[in-house]
Amino acid sequence: MDAVLNFIGEIFGYVLMFFNNIFGNFGVAIIAFTIFTRLLMFPLTIKQQKSMAGLQRLQPKMREIQEKYGNNRDKYNEEVQKLYEREGQSPTGGCLPMLIQLPIFYGLYRAICMPITCSLHLDITQGSLASAIARVKSLSDVYTTTTSSYYSQINVIEAVRNIGGNYAYYGFTSAEASALAPIYEISRGFNFLGIDLLSIAKFWNPAIILTFVVFIASAGGMFLSNKINGTVQTAQTGGCSPNMMGITMGLFSAWISLSVPSAMALYWSCTSLIAPLQSWIVHEYYNAAILNADAEARRLARIKLEEEEVIRAVGASKGVKKFAPIYALPAVESKKENAAGKAAVKKSGGKKKKSSGNNGKKSSSADYQGKKKK
Repeated sequence: MDAVLNFIGEIFGYVLMFFNNIFGNFGVAIIAFTIFTRLLMFPLTIKQQKSMAGLQRLQPKMREIQEKYGNNRDKYNEEVQKLYEREGQSPTGGCLPMLIQLPIFYGLYRAICMPITCSLHLDITQGSLASAIARVKSLSDVYTTTTSSYYSQINVIEAVRNIGGNYAYYGFTSAEASALAPIYEISRGFNFLGIDLLSIAKFWNPAIILTFVVFIASAGGMFLSNKINGTVQTAQTGGCSPNMMGITMGLFSAWISLSVPSAMALYWSCTSLIAPLQSWIVHEYYNAAILNADAEARRLARIKLEEEEVIRAVGASKGVKKFAPIYALPAVESKKENAAGKAAVKKSGGKKKKSSGNNGKKSSSADYQGKKKK
């Protein structure tokens, strides 16, 4: 598991360094990284919304199956599975975004806590860098150890920053100074608005500001998301308000931020502030009513195509080449319209016959009498 997290941390380290090289500040790089990852995950968020809307649309059919096969668990599961396959739905289709967020968090955490190996991709066990780091750790006036050995690389970066490039003063060789140069370069980029992003928040340092920002962003972001999505104010189970859950999550996030580097608090704050915007976009353009109407239209179109295929197949087997449209109904005339039509045709035909017999001339009474004698 540790090797997997290191691998993810190294990948995220490349992304962080890419943004850091553009903006020249690790704090801005984390903000850009947060926006970048949220944009990558947004299609999955839409897929999650579609899955939830699809499962909501199937609820009436699920109740029918429950009423019919409620006493037969195996038959019920079989019919439910058939329903999912027929409708193209999956009960686990909306879980992927939530599952991906955890590796992103731990991968970024690894990249921030181990910036020398994950972000700079340096081997701290070989050559001049190994000897330089050993010398840095021996300098008690610039190197400060923490209770967790997990943050040893952060301690090295802070010590190199305290040295300030005065390598000759502390007895470093030119090779060791060259090996520490990229570490010193990156150490200056962790200052964001007067806050050291490598430090852990305490009540006596500026990093505590981000702890309050985390709480406000987490609780406020969830409150806005609930308001946008129209979430009920009281949950059906236990009477727990979603807004109260937001406050609880905000307090939990703030408590976690007191034990991790402030860079993670900045990431958490950005994520919480972006979430309401994504909720608004999803609610505005991908809400359940729109998705269900689109799914129903596609279902009717699919049924129509299937019917056309069946009619073509039947026609081909009988040797018929052309067919009337599927939904076109033959014109049916009423008895009155049929009788009126026949009378009109008869009357028109009689006139034509009479005129054609005299070549368009009027017949005299003498001619009529002559024809009668004959």
